[in-house]
Amino acid sequence: MSVRIGELTLKNPIMIGAGPWARDAESIKKCIATGASAVITETITLGQATAYNPCFYSQGNNIFNIKLFSSMQLEQWEESIASISKEGCAIIASIWASSPSELAYLAKKVEIIGFDAIEISLSSPIGSRNKSFSERPSGAFEYVSRVIKEVNIPVIVKLSYEYSNHGFLIENLEKAGVTTVSAIDGLRGLIDINIEDATTKMPAFGGYTGEAIRPVSLAATAMLTQNTTFEIIGIGGISSYEHVIEYLMLGAEAIQIASLIMLNGYDAVSDVIKGYTKWMESHGYTSTSDIRGTALSGLSSFEDLRSRSMKVKIGAPCVKGCISCIDSCLYQTLSKSADGTIVLNDSNCIGCGLCVERCPDKILYLDYI
Repeated sequence: MSVRIGELTLKNPIMIGAGPWARDAESIKKCIATGASAVITETITLGQATAYNPCFYSQGNNIFNIKLFSSMQLEQWEESIASISKEGCAIIASIWASSPSELAYLAKKVEIIGFDAIEISLSSPIGSRNKSFSERPSGAFEYVSRVIKEVNIPVIVKLSYEYSNHGFLIENLEKAGVTTVSAIDGLRGLIDINIEDATTKMPAFGGYTGEAIRPVSLAATAMLTQNTTFEIIGIGGISSYEHVIEYLMLGAEAIQIASLIMLNGYDAVSDVIKGYTKWMESHGYTSTSDIRGTALSGLSSFEDLRSRSMKVKIGAPCVKGCISCIDSCLYQTLSKSADGTIVLNDSNCIGCGLCVERCPDKILYLDYI
């Protein structure tokens, strides 16, 4: 089930995103062994990366990091790429620079080294964010257009959530000739504030990735699909084959898996690929185009939503005895009788649906009135 993104033909839509799990030849070989169709390197720059330790923090299935760039120089990358058997997997260089000329120079260098494509990191949740792009979107045009003119390999532009929803910046990227974007980059976050001694566990804001950012990234994927002509690579909180399919159904051509490797190892990527392939085959799909964008028909802007009059109904007796629905009801629609039965006063119900979402046994439902 190959996919074509610009000039790249990938054996499947599952890529491995930029990060320390693709920091050198040995780690990239591990990425290739998972069966992923492409691997994006840890972000390469011309400067010397500064190391801070510790640099990774976790909270549940979410990661916070303050590790920004690759520690390898271009000469080391050249040696690494030469030693890798790609085995049908594209190797893409993630690059960042502080000026258009520096970025174009770096792009040409990685092309000469032998990378199959480039992903330009326009933003980062930590130190390197190019804030000027928000204030002067034409700056993005200058950065990206220089690279596209300089190289003859595909160029992908990686967007933050803010940039994916920035109309003028998107227009400048289109004007520069961008055809493919990846979204979203990590968010900016902090964890573990010690309220007794008023200190932070993390010494700086970190890049926040993992399950918690998936709803934000899904929204970005849908917005970009609906409002631009870009081919989209979805990134954010992907840890199962179901998540891959969600992104494709919102219009993504492919996805990138990232922090899952830090949480569950490289084999977790193989499990996602196997699950995705099995699901597609069991449903009779032979191409990602069979499902791409199919969920968008039920998605409207808030302004276009039509009012619907609904009220909650109880479909079966509540046997668990929890009161999640009662606790969540702001309109005094649900209560509990002395014998433990859930009592419905639907005259108060406005059909908000929160009780339906909270019910663990799914015995509540909304019906039209």
